[in-house]
Amino acid sequence: MSAAEALAAAEGAGPGPALRRAREARGLTRQQAAEHLNLDVAMVEALELDDFERLGAPVFAKGHLRRYGAMLGLAGDELIAAYERGGAPPMVPVLVPRARARQDMMPARNRPRWPWLAGSALLFALAAGVAAYLGAYGLRWPAAAGESAGTAPEVEPVAPGTRTGGADAPAAVTAAAAQASPDATVQPAPAGTDAGAESAAPVPPGHVRVRLAFVADSWAEVYDGSGQAVLYDLARAGTQRSIAAAAPLSVTIGNAPAVTLAVNGRTATLPAVPGGGTVARFRIEADGTVR
Repeated sequence: MSAAEALAAAEGAGPGPALRRAREARGLTRQQAAEHLNLDVAMVEALELDDFERLGAPVFAKGHLRRYGAMLGLAGDELIAAYERGGAPPMVPVLVPRARARQDMMPARNRPRWPWLAGSALLFALAAGVAAYLGAYGLRWPAAAGESAGTAPEVEPVAPGTRTGGADAPAAVTAAAAQASPDATVQPAPAGTDAGAESAAPVPPGHVRVRLAFVADSWAEVYDGSGQAVLYDLARAGTQRSIAAAAPLSVTIGNAPAVTLAVNGRTATLPAVPGGGTVARFRIEADGTVR
C-alpha cells in the first residue's frame, strides 16, 4: 500500500495508522524503529497512536513525523497534512479566574502622592547645596597636564621601526620616557597575532564547539557524549545555532543540503546523504573529526 493510500484509508484520523502499517511492512519492531531514530520507544508508540500531546509542542511532533516518515519511505507533506487534519491536539482556551476578571474590571485607585513629594524635596535640597558651593568656591576645571608640570622637554622624532629605550634610540627620547613614567615598562606585542582571526572562548578539554548556519528551515538535534540533548529545535532560514558540549556529539539534521557546519571555528563538510533523502546523521569526535 502506498503512502497516499495509507493516509486515505485513515481519513479523519491522524498519521499514526499509516506509520504503523509501513513499519510492519518493513518487518521492524517499535524498539528497532526507536533505535534507528534515536528516540524512546514511548515516543514511537505515541506517533503511531496519534497521541501527540506526549510529544510536546507541535513543532516537535511535526519534526518526529518527518523523520519517521523519511525512514519508512512516506511523504512528509502527506503525514503533516494528516496530522493537521485529525491528529493535532485541539487548542485549549485559557480561562480567566472570576476573581481576577473582577479585579481587572475595578477602577484603578489613586496612588499616594507622598513619594513624589519626598523626592521633590530631596532634589530641591540637592540643588540648593550645589548652588551654595558654586557661590562660595566657583567652578574650577582641572589643570592641563602641561600647565602644572611645566613645559615638557622637546623630543626628537624617532624613525619608524626604532625601539624606544634601546641602544639605537636617541638619548632625549629615553630621558623623556624615564621622566614621564620612571616605573613604566613596555610589554612587547605578541608575535604572530592575527587581527582577523575569529575570537572565541576556549573550549574545555574533551569538548567541541559547533556552529550550524541554516539557509532554509530545518530541524536539528544534538546529543552530547552522555546522551543529554544540548540542541533540540526547529531553526528558521537565516539563523544560526552555536553550542559547546562534551564529545562525542550525535547530530541529526533534517534538511542537510540547507545547513553549513563549523567545528571549533573551522568549516566542516556534512556526510553524504543517501540518495533522495535530506536527513543527515553523523558524529563529531573530540578532535573535531566528522564521521
